[in-house]
Amino acid sequence: MFRRPDPPPAIVVDRIRPVEVPTLTEVKRRLGRNDVAGALLYAYPKIVEDLGRAYGVDFPEGFSHEEILAKRFNAEMAPMAEFFDRLYRLYAPVRFGRHPTPHAADIVLELVQSLYSPEPMWRLYVTNLGPSAPTNGGGNVPTFNDETSPPEE
Repeated sequence: MFRRPDPPPAIVVDRIRPVEVPTLTEVKRRLGRNDVAGALLYAYPKIVEDLGRAYGVDFPEGFSHEEILAKRFNAEMAPMAEFFDRLYRLYAPVRFGRHPTPHAADIVLELVQSLYSPEPMWRLYVTNLGPSAPTNGGGNVPTFNDETSPPEE
């Protein structure tokens, strides 16, 4: 007598393949070749550039790492300061010709992942598909753009 209506048919939603930030992909590629120095020399300047874009901060050419932290890191960026500083402490010796420590590879990867985990950083590489673009059945799907591809060696 009081029967519920049949539920609507199930809708199959395609799964989206996870995509990571291109900078992180390039760091992993270099670390996979045991090129810790190359990963650091690539990552630090790229992260400085991305921090500026993500948080709308200008880093004048020639600013030292200490000036970046003291004069340009704002309250929104503050949680990343420790990770950024630790990455620099690994990067600086390599920049001036020394070899990275043997255990640096795992630390570099963790630091880069931490620096790209806040939304403003990873969102640099995400674009929304337009309304006419195919989706996974649930509206607009964020996808990563290929705005900054890593340099070839």
